[in-house]
Amino acid sequence: MAVLENIFSWSKSRDEEFQECRRKYYYSRYASWGGWDKNAPKKTRAAYVLKNLKNRWAWKGERVHHAVERVLKTLRSGRTMPLEEAAESLTRQMREDYRSSKAKKNWENPKNSVGLFEHEYERAVPDEVWRDFHRSSVECLRHFFESPFFKELSDDDKTSWLVIEDLEEFDFQDAKVYVKLDFARKKDGKIEILDWKTGKNDAAAATVQIGAYAIYAMKKWGVSAGDIRAYLVNLGVDQPAPAPQAVNEALIEETRKIMAQSIGRMRQLLADPQKNVPLPEDEFPYTDNDRLCNFCSFYKICGKHNRLV
Repeated sequence: MAVLENIFSWSKSRDEEFQECRRKYYYSRYASWGGWDKNAPKKTRAAYVLKNLKNRWAWKGERVHHAVERVLKTLRSGRTMPLEEAAESLTRQMREDYRSSKAKKNWENPKNSVGLFEHEYERAVPDEVWRDFHRSSVECLRHFFESPFFKELSDDDKTSWLVIEDLEEFDFQDAKVYVKLDFARKKDGKIEILDWKTGKNDAAAATVQIGAYAIYAMKKWGVSAGDIRAYLVNLGVDQPAPAPQAVNEALIEETRKIMAQSIGRMRQLLADPQKNVPLPEDEFPYTDNDRLCNFCSFYKICGKHNRLV
């Protein structure tokens, strides 16, 4: 059996972890490695379980994305999934997630059982808040179905569709860069990329994300920046319309610069950059922002709080 290697890679989410707290980044990318094995050392297993936790906002976004993915893949196969069927499936999945998380089943099977931050850390979240999160998730799905854009996709030539929630990669400065495009297609001789949003938009983060998507598209389909159209689609509002995002050489250069700087800083904390071996844990400093600690999945094992398992 081949031994899995912890290969160095870059993604927007990895960069966000790194910027937020170096120690959090260490727990997520190194201390958790191998924790999928139930027989892993206690701290390794704990880091892996905690890495897979989601707060309720991330959970909502992920479930809505998956629901839209199912709708589009069904549509591509030749059948239109009714809103009622999609909403029922979404509701069933969220109820299963909630019950599983409450029962802490994620500690037995962290990869396939959802663990919610609020349950792990016993945060007092009223039932009505959970119900609101479910209702707003269904609303996002309804907005997608009722949008003019969905009708356009329904009438579209499905052979022009390129990507639906596929994890893709490209090489940059001897690193694997991972991107997950929500949807991409060919339209009017251009590559069109769409990104669904279910919460507040972070303009700066979205810019880097779109830039990475564009670099991937240029490499994958051999197009120039001028041949790419990118849009954010806010499913949290009625009649969501694709909001165009600038894609040009300036964006590409700025994204490459940000990626290169981020990769460089990450590699400074490696004892062996070729093998992606990190420096000792103590070389990864804690954040000075204690407020972030209160919402960190790794609080239970963080040395800053003297709660090491």
